[in-house]
Amino acid sequence: MGGHNETLLKDPAIEEWIWMRNNTHRYFKINKRTTPTLIAMGIVFPGLLFWFASSTQDKLKLGPVVKKS
Repeated sequence: MGGHNETLLKDPAIEEWIWMRNNTHRYFKINKRTTPTLIAMGIVFPGLLFWFASSTQDKLKLGPVVKKS
């Protein structure tokens, strides 16, 4: 079925990217460059999403649209 076929050519750049992607936990460090991204993605974005969801709750009609002829 889905055996490992080694006739496929491997791109070294893609293989390196895959390896780095799979091993980010070894090289990630919190510093001045990564802190704003962590704060934005961990606090600001979820907060804005929660605010938008709670402010539009029960205000939108999401039922089926039926056109009257």
